[in-house]
Amino acid sequence: MKNMGWPVSVKLATAWFSNSKHIYDDNPNSVQPIDGATISLDWCLNFGGVKNKYDDLISRKIYNEAAYAHIKNKIKPILERGFQHSIASDINAKIFLKDLRSFHMDWQFQIVNISSYDTLTNRLGMTDLTAALANFGIYAAIGRVEVGGDRYYKYDRSARTKTYCMDAQIKVTHVYVYVKDNYSFNDSDGNSQYLGHWNKRGVVLTKGALISELINGGRFHTSFGDSLETKINFNWKYLFYKPLDKPIDKRTGLIGKFMKRDVYWPVYNSTYNRWREKHNRGGDFMVYSMPKYVKLDRPIEVGVGVICRPVEKM
Repeated sequence: MKNMGWPVSVKLATAWFSNSKHIYDDNPNSVQPIDGATISLDWCLNFGGVKNKYDDLISRKIYNEAAYAHIKNKIKPILERGFQHSIASDINAKIFLKDLRSFHMDWQFQIVNISSYDTLTNRLGMTDLTAALANFGIYAAIGRVEVGGDRYYKYDRSARTKTYCMDAQIKVTHVYVYVKDNYSFNDSDGNSQYLGHWNKRGVVLTKGALISELINGGRFHTSFGDSLETKINFNWKYLFYKPLDKPIDKRTGLIGKFMKRDVYWPVYNSTYNRWREKHNRGGDFMVYSMPKYVKLDRPIEVGVGVICRPVEKM
């Protein structure tokens, strides 16, 4: 990776090899070591089709019914608690950014999945982002919320009680957008994930493995990500059907001189796992970018419903 000029993927890989032995438990909400400094959202947007996916998230996906439902479920309990003692006020999630894991669980409401295909160059070449994360998610979380709605009393003449209520309507005017992924080497289907054939000069991929993973399996769960892979058509200069489990010599012609630089060695998740067991090092971790505060051109408007204080005697 270093020789290919990929500083970010080098930094993440170096961290993994340097860390104490630790295996990710495949629970995206579990407590894990976090790298929140190496990756930035703006950096990711420079590669392939990632910016298009981001634009789709901000312009369309955050405005669908699923997003509205998530926002309502997260905001309504907050309004109900606050309304018991005071008039419901506007909400800003900025104070919760210090704990990225908790922030993600409490405020995230929509995601767009980024496949490794989205990170490639126009000529389908791998990039620093491909090697660093491959498949990952860009998430939208609630940023700032304006709270409004009619306030009124409900009266029960027979019981001589009154109840102060509010028909809460909210506008999400700002969101936080960020990258999240796990950097791990877990296999869940009994077969170790193929990561390409590597040497010090670069990487080549076998067509057989890609077809098997992308078409038959329907999922490309690389060691660097947990997002779904969709509509992938790889066409690198060197694509071999076989062998997967043996070195590849990519010399052109029948009588080319053997050179070490032409030999590429297969790498799997199990390659990293064996190294971890042998050296008692190799620590999985979560990767976050710092959430970016984004003002929406069109606020997200959601009807939260009626919230009330406890019944009072008249």
